[in-house]
Amino acid sequence: MALVLVASPHEPLVHHVAGKLEASGTTVLPATSGDEAVEAVRHAHPDAILVDAALHESVQLCSRLRQEPHVGPHTAILVTGGPAPRDARLAALRAGAWDILDQPLDIEELLLKLETFAQRKTLAERTESSSLVDPETGLYNLQGVARHLDQLGALAVRARAALACVVLAPELVDDAARPEVTAFCAQTIRRGVRHSDVSGRVAAAEFAVVAPATGAQGAIRLAQRLAGEMRRRSQEAAGSVPSFRLRAGYDAVGNLAYAPVSARDLLVRARRASLDADVDSRLGWIRPFEG
Repeated sequence: MALVLVASPHEPLVHHVAGKLEASGTTVLPATSGDEAVEAVRHAHPDAILVDAALHESVQLCSRLRQEPHVGPHTAILVTGGPAPRDARLAALRAGAWDILDQPLDIEELLLKLETFAQRKTLAERTESSSLVDPETGLYNLQGVARHLDQLGALAVRARAALACVVLAPELVDDAARPEVTAFCAQTIRRGVRHSDVSGRVAAAEFAVVAPATGAQGAIRLAQRLAGEMRRRSQEAAGSVPSFRLRAGYDAVGNLAYAPVSARDLLVRARRASLDADVDSRLGWIRPFEG
């Protein structure tokens, strides 16, 4: 049974779509604002998301949702609304939408698309789970990082030791440069971490480093060191690396044996902290998880 999040400021529309979808066996999670939608996906793993273009922040919402841990690269995001200008449609697609659907919605067409997207999501996730390495960067993928978090967490609990997770997310001036920037960041991270650290690509443009025996100050120094190395290498490349800015988030515990969170929670919390970072701030580009 598929789980679909429907985000729209119009409650009658949400109830109408929810009724039609639920009649076909689909479970619907309603949200009447962008903030409600983000909060909802933090507690669920939707198979698809419908975003009403009437939400004034619909394009920004697509970007926000793509950064959430429970919205993977295989989760379909569909924007629904009236006929939109070409620039608006392209902006939504660049922000992570898979399709733009005109109103009034053709529920039968929507159901067929949702069924297809859900099947593709299941197949892709099964295929990915069979490998722990991201083929583009050679770093661990999300599953690989999670597997090592479990292992390092178990060691930290037995040793009553610290454990930290840092998430680095480059923001691009030109989205077309993403492959180059991703490769550059991955190579820099691979060279800049300790042998005991575990690094991986956990989203399209998001990297995580798990650092054993590392507290909050060590996590900050790790992020600063990697960011500094990226700047240095970019300057040495004399403009051949596309321009990007970096934001980071981290979470750390001093003694995992007595912490109220699991090792995997550190990754989720560090990713959320990175969303609050300000790439334009000299100090605020890196943020701790603050609950």
